[in-house]
Amino acid sequence: MVWVGIVVGCLVLAVAGPVAMVRENRPAGRAAAAPAGAAAGAAAPVVSMENIAFAPETLTVRPGTEVLFENRDVAPHTVTAEASGIDSGTINPGKSFRLVVNQPLDYICTIHPSMKAKILLSG
Repeated sequence: MVWVGIVVGCLVLAVAGPVAMVRENRPAGRAAAAPAGAAAGAAAPVVSMENIAFAPETLTVRPGTEVLFENRDVAPHTVTAEASGIDSGTINPGKSFRLVVNQPLDYICTIHPSMKAKILLSG
């Protein structure tokens, strides 16, 4: 009977940790300000984080464009480009991160390193 109690306790802890991570409501990293002259109400290009992947995998924008990264997944993610010094911090499910892009960018999720994508510049 003691072992059943220990096993049940371990199961509760195994479930409680990820649930607490998902429910955490801290701001998702540092957001960059919109570029000067950006049209009010103009929709920013969106990179979605779903099914442990970035979509689109390649996005092409003009320099100075603000890109919105939305976490539509059940797991937390990051937007990290070590070469450029960009790190969103943890973006929890339902949260987002904005970034003004002024250079080509190859980025990953440091929590799920198989998640890789890039932003190219046009114009």
